[in-house]
Order: sequence, then C-alpha cells, then structure tokens
Amino acid sequence: MTTLNIPESALNTPMLRQFMAIKKDYQDAILFFRLGDFYEMFLEDALVSSKELDLTLTGRGKDENRVPMCGVPHHAAENYIARLVERGFKVALCEQVEDPNETKGITRREVVQVITPGTVISHDVVDAQQNNYLVGVMSLDEGFGISFVDITTGEFRLFSCQDMLSLTAYLDRLSPKEVLLEEGLELELEDKILVNPTPLLVPKRAIEEIASHFRIKDIAAFGIDTLSDVTPIAWALLDYVKKTQQNALPQITQCLPFLTQNTMMIDKVSSRNLELIHSAHTREKAGSLFWVLDATKTAMGARKLKQLILNPSLDKQQIEQRLDAVQVLMSDVLSSEEIRDVLNSVYDLERLVSRIVSDHHNPKDCIALKQSLYVLAELPGILSHLDGAPRLKHYADYFESFNNENSPFKTICDTITTGLQDTPPSTLRDGNVIKPGFSPELDELNESFRSIRDWIDTLEEKERAATGIKGLKVGFNKVFGYYFNVPNSNTTEVPEHYIRKQTLSNAERYITPELKEKENILLNGEEKRIALEAEIYITIVELIKSHIGSLQELADVVAQLDCLQSFATVSQKYNYCRPSFDTDENLTLELHDSRHPVLQKSDGGSVIPNSISLNKNSELFILITGPNMAGKSTLMRQIALTVIMAQIGCFVPASSAKLSLFDKLFTRIGALDNLYSGQSTFMVEMLETATILHNATPRSLILLDEIGRGTSTYDGMSIAGAITEHIHHHIGARTFFATHYHELTELSKTLPQLGNYSMAITEDKGKISFTYTLQKGAADKSYGVHVAEMAGLPASVIQRANDLLDKFESGQPTDINPTTQISLF
Repeated sequence: MTTLNIPESALNTPMLRQFMAIKKDYQDAILFFRLGDFYEMFLEDALVSSKELDLTLTGRGKDENRVPMCGVPHHAAENYIARLVERGFKVALCEQVEDPNETKGITRREVVQVITPGTVISHDVVDAQQNNYLVGVMSLDEGFGISFVDITTGEFRLFSCQDMLSLTAYLDRLSPKEVLLEEGLELELEDKILVNPTPLLVPKRAIEEIASHFRIKDIAAFGIDTLSDVTPIAWALLDYVKKTQQNALPQITQCLPFLTQNTMMIDKVSSRNLELIHSAHTREKAGSLFWVLDATKTAMGARKLKQLILNPSLDKQQIEQRLDAVQVLMSDVLSSEEIRDVLNSVYDLERLVSRIVSDHHNPKDCIALKQSLYVLAELPGILSHLDGAPRLKHYADYFESFNNENSPFKTICDTITTGLQDTPPSTLRDGNVIKPGFSPELDELNESFRSIRDWIDTLEEKERAATGIKGLKVGFNKVFGYYFNVPNSNTTEVPEHYIRKQTLSNAERYITPELKEKENILLNGEEKRIALEAEIYITIVELIKSHIGSLQELADVVAQLDCLQSFATVSQKYNYCRPSFDTDENLTLELHDSRHPVLQKSDGGSVIPNSISLNKNSELFILITGPNMAGKSTLMRQIALTVIMAQIGCFVPASSAKLSLFDKLFTRIGALDNLYSGQSTFMVEMLETATILHNATPRSLILLDEIGRGTSTYDGMSIAGAITEHIHHHIGARTFFATHYHELTELSKTLPQLGNYSMAITEDKGKISFTYTLQKGAADKSYGVHVAEMAGLPASVIQRANDLLDKFESGQPTDINPTTQISLF
C-alpha cells in the first residue's frame, strides 16, 4: 500500500486504517481526508502535497514510526486543489458523511468527488476563454475514434479520423487537459497532459449504455448511428466523468457528432507556425490571429471564436450568412455598439448553468443567471433595426420569445426575481437567501420568532434599567450563546437570579434561565429556517435544471452573435473588405492590397500591401526568391491568415478578395531541432514535407519556406526541385514556395503553372533597403552579404566575404576551395 518504510504498528490506528482502506481505491489520486475543519494528507500524499503546495510537513509519532502528514483549512481547500489540478494531479475529496457528534467510534467517510484536470468545474481553475476538454481516443480498423467532453459547458461529441496526421491535428485543436486512451494504444502527447489507460466495451454494449444514460431508444436520435464503432470511447469518457463527479451530469444533455468533413483541416504544425491562438515564442495571446479578431464581450464568444479559427468552414452558405451579418452590423455602428453593451453585461451562461445544475453553485450564480437573462431581453429591440441578414433576423425572432409568457427564460427570471434576495450570501448556511413573500411556510416561521429577536434587541436597555448597571451589555458568541457582560466594578449589583458563566480580566459574564430559553427557541428556529430556505432554494435550482436544454441553446446563440459583432468591430476598425467566393473547381486565390492582420494591428499604417492572383487557368505555384528579412515568410503567413479569416466568415485585410474554398492548409515554415527525440532540423523538415505531399489535394493551400536548406547545397537543391515538380504535376494545389535556391527559377521553363516572383529590393551605392513588396520575376541575386552587413558583422569579415563572392561567381580559384555551385536545372 505504502512505499515508505513505516512499521505496520504505526499505521494501526482507527483513523489511519480508515484512510488506508479508502486510499486503496484511489491510488492515482491525492486523497484530501476531512478531519473537522481541515483536509489532511498522509504518507506519500503528504510528501507530494507539501512539496507542490509549499506546506509544512508534519507527522504523527516519532523516529521510524513517524507518519508524514500535512493539511489545509477546509474553507481554503479550493485554491490548493486548483494548484494541484493545474499541475496534472488528481485529487480525491473524502468527506465526513455523518455527524461526528452523533457517531460512536470513528466517523464514516467517503470520497464524494474526484477532481482531475479534465473534469474540474471550478471557475477559479478553468480559463474563461478556453474550453476544458477531456478527450478519449481509441483505435479503429481504419484510423481512430475520438470523443471529447467539456463538463463546464456540457459539450459532448464524437467523430473518427483516418490517420495519425488528422488525429494529432484534432488533438492540437482541442488542446485537452486530460486524455483517456484505449488500453494498449500509445500516443506521443505533451508531458503536461494527464493520460489514463481505459478498457472499452464492445460497440453494442456501449450503444446500450449511452442510450440508457440519455433515456433514448436509439442513438440515431443524436445523429451518431453512423459512428457506432466510436461509441466505446464515448461511453468510457462519460462513465469516467460520472464516477469522478459522482452525479448524473445533468449539464450533458446529448452526444452529438463532430462534423469534420465540414471544416478545413489545419495540421498541428501549421496551427503553431501561423500562431493562430497564441504566439509561438511567448505562448501568450498577443501576436496571434485570435488576438487580432477577439473583440468579443463574453467568455462564451471568446471560446466560440477560438473554435472557428481552428475549424474554418467549408460550407459556403454558412460562410455567406456570417458575412451578410457582419456587413449589416458594420453598416449600423450604433446598433452594433448597443449589442456590445448588452453582451458586456452577460455572464458566462454555459459555465454558470453547468455549475448550477451540477450542484457546484451558490445563490449568487442564480442571481448572475437572472441578470444575464434580464439584459438579453433588450436584444429584440436592437436586432429588429438590422435588415438584410437572415441570421440576424433569426436572432431577433429568437430573443423576441423572451417576452412570451410561456418562455422558459421569463419563467426562470421571474422565479429568481421573486424568490431570491437581490444580494444573497455566498452560501446557504449564512441564511437570508429567500425573499419574504415567496414561501408562506418560511414567512410564518420567520414571524414565529421575530418577537424573540425583538425581545433580545430590547433586553439590554431593560436590564440596565432593572439593575441600575449602566455598563451592562448583551453579547453573543458561538461557545456560550447569549450572555450579560458586567464590568468588575458592578458585580456587587448583579441580581441573585443571574448565573455566572465566565470570568474575564475586567468583567464577568452571566446568563439567566429566561435568556437561555429564548436563545434555544431562536437558535433552533434559525437552524430550521436555514434548512427550509435550502429546500426552497433547491426547488428554484430544479426549475433551472428542467430548462437546461433551452439555456444551453441560448448560450450558443449568444456566443455566435458575439463572434459576429466581434468580426464587424475588427473589420470596421481596420478597414477590411468582404471576400467573395469562386467555384471550387477554379482554384482561385485573388487578393488585392493584402495586408498581414497581426502586423496591421501592431504597426498600424506601416504595413506594405501586396497583391496576388492564382487560378487553374494561370499560375498555381508561386516561387518567391530574395534575401532573408525581405518579407517572404511574412507574405506567406498573411495569405494563410487571410484565407482562414474568409472561411470563418470574417472580412479580410485587403481592398478586394476572391477565393475558392480550401479544404486543407499545410505549412513548412521554420523548424527547431528536436534533440530529445533525436531528430535534426533537416529530419523534421523532411517529415513535415512528407506529410504535406501525402495528404494535400488540389483544393489545399501549401506554404513552403526554404525547403532543403538543412543539408548540402546539391542535396537541398535537388530535393527542393523534386518537391516542386511533384506538387505541380501530381497535386496541383495552390502553393507558395520561398527559397534561396535561385536555380529553381529555371523550372518555370518546364512547369507552365509555376510563376517566379521576388521581394523587391532597392540598392543605392552598395546599400540595400527592403520594400516588402512582391514583384513579378525572380530576384537577380541573394544579397546575403548585404544582410550580414546590416546585422553588424565586422567590416573585415564583410570585405573578405565580398572578395570571396566575386571569385566564386567568376569561377576564379580561392584559397578555401569551396565546391562551386552548378545549376541542376
């Protein structure tokens, strides 16, 4: 049981025996063992917790019998648990499940919840702008089955993919905090992700369990009947969450398919190369596409925006509907600002509702829900002014239903308004949660001991008059209850019926039989009142639970609207244009005065616009030459970001844009040595390029940067040339290839859809400057020595480099005898 060298006799106490028995079923978790007002950890759990949480390690017993232990106060436990979960640990919460005062022997304890990185629900732990996914993965005859759940929002989905490339791409998009893997399946995952091997049921049994859990006859009701072979991992996920949370998961109302065929595939490498969600260097939001587009006002909207960026749409009708809405919102700035003002007052409905219905809540959550519903009722009047966008019309009609008498939102809002105090306490134990007039029974109870409160409130004045002791005071504490406090100078004046209860340094405390009688009635009534308030409060929670489906739909609609107004706000601010779409067959990509969205936000008006034009009847492969720092990589990134923006339904940074939809996006831009796995820069480069060549289609977008530079000149140039020919002849995808191999420009003579372009350079008296402008035609030279000079290399080194360059280019011998470059094409 324990790996510590502690004698059995030291562990043979009732409490430690109970701890060991419970711990046996939770070997992979740190057991928070409730003892009175503290959670205690023992043995290995104490060693780990004291180190991770910087707690003082104490112990029971001495020397070799010493049992390590540490503890945290019950009221502060959530913060400590959060820190452990953030570091990838599981925490099993073991509570006292009976009253110690009514128990003979040791108090019974049970684990009431297991908190893991993928199942934590506390708003203090999860990132408001990011989903907290628990993901399950299983192998299929062809490919993999994937399911994912976020218990903080209630989202639960499943899908399949055909290969490891797609699997790693989807795992990167989901960014799970915890993964369940089919037993025997091995995947390379980031160290910070908690991994749990799990056995699986056969599909038939898994389908039965899922149907039983959701009380449906057939999983076809959720549209997942075609994914029956993925149901084993979906059920394993659901079963795991049920066991850790130990409740029926009311916030998870359905299991839906994740429609991967309707979204652009962006592999893991490309997502990071393009810095879609965070900067590759800082891992922070600033510098990413999300940073540019995030003008959302709600946490739900921010999470939805991330999902859109990582999953651009392939549904042209859906994209056009979003663009229609963005255009209408941009044309009515006043209404758009009014929508933003409303959304700014809306709480995180998804997570708020999930907390309420899963009993991880307090009365303030219900008030936040009411306030959100109340302010959202203002939207119909704003949206009704916006014409020309079917999606906004749908939202206007949807929110108009708020005012119907039978609307669940009106029912919830009215019930909370009449039932709960406007500013209730954080916990039910503090009392005064329910408003007067909501429950006749509670009103009657309050009235029954109001006279006693009044009696106590006037008692001090009456006793002073009766005894003549002006310094007499009525006090209360949890140990003695109510008492009379009499200064020492007046103790001789105390009446005979006063009973001394406590002696202090400067006073005596007394009670009377009448005072104790009134106190007992009052305190018993108070306990009864708190219990009754809790019962009434639960009826309000049950009402909310009965409408959870409607509330989750509302949260999704709010998130969608928030994304649209965010697109409109950003597009208006940076003067973006509406993209248009050509047929898929034309393979069009036309961008006029295209700008890099991140640089435009960072640098304002200093961004240089560029134009490109590709289609199946002209050029599809653009070869870009020119020196480093001239802007080749930046140009390629801005093209990819513009395509993503267009396919999520946002306006784009250009004066005009027209494109055919892209099904996949691949990049090979930069690589770091993967020393841990023994992969060099060149090997990483080749692996990523192989992935592109095996998976790209004619409808894909391919961005290649300096392919072949990680090996010798001959090898690198040969590989780059062969890759260019393969993409041109066998894939036919719209491709941008930045290279220093000027010899590759000769390929335009044999590859009809390859166009030579370069980044324009101006040269004056031997000095160069970058214009960051794309121009037709190949670069006439590489300018490498010029760039080295700009970087500050010593003048003697630059002079020697120029001398050697002149000799190399003229074919003259040098004293270092390099291999002379010979054109391969």
